[in-house]
Amino acid sequence: MMNIGEFAELTGLTPKALRLYDEQGLLSPASVDPWSRHRRYAAAQFEQALRLKGARAADLPLAEAPALLRDAESAAAVLAAHRARLAAERERQDAALDVLDQLLAERVTWQTEVRQAAAQHWAGVILSPDDDDERANEVFADLWRRLTAAGNPPTGAFWTTIRAEPGSDTAIQVVCCWPVAELPPADWNVESGSVESGTVEPGPEMVIRWRFEQDVAVVDGAAHPAVLALLAAAEAEGASVSLAQVRQIGLLDQGVPVGMEVAVRLTD
Repeated sequence: MMNIGEFAELTGLTPKALRLYDEQGLLSPASVDPWSRHRRYAAAQFEQALRLKGARAADLPLAEAPALLRDAESAAAVLAAHRARLAAERERQDAALDVLDQLLAERVTWQTEVRQAAAQHWAGVILSPDDDDERANEVFADLWRRLTAAGNPPTGAFWTTIRAEPGSDTAIQVVCCWPVAELPPADWNVESGSVESGTVEPGPEMVIRWRFEQDVAVVDGAAHPAVLALLAAAEAEGASVSLAQVRQIGLLDQGVPVGMEVAVRLTD
């Protein structure tokens, strides 16, 4: 029998880790002195200890350790699932590194232009930033069908805009919009959500365009570089930049989206 220090030395586990495994019921001492409370371990416990040591080295979650110790089939399943997670994480890291390489290597020059926007009515449905592209496409399609059925079909390309959720400093809303000839009634809704409507006021706006086939470094979770470049250019012109004034408008080729146009209202 060995004391905790000897067992720790032989297995590569720390005494602190061994005490934790005892508390978790994963690896209890072979015996505990009733008076001194000193732990004693047996050589027969080496295999369990080495599995736990290997799990620590592989960053296997502690919650999965019981299955690792249970039997060969359970252990194999746990390891296979963990390998899959690690592979996915490695793929994500490699993609992030590729984007960083692009950011450091490329110097994209975005061409801006200033135009006079006309007044434009719109109807839209609110999404959460966590909603995916499939959900956004469903909303746009549903709204288009309902507007068309109501005799007020969209008059141009769709757009989205981002705004702060009313009453919150942190929550963000995405509004999916279609331009329309007439504002819908105030109580008019669709299956995908409550419809909001309004009017884009006429005035000058700065614009940047990009097509989907352009190879541009986009950091996961961040806005497209063209959006950031547009806001920086507008700010450099002395404009007061607000996300609620930014519209991401679909560029269509025979009705098929081929890119985006980003426009921001220029206000003092």
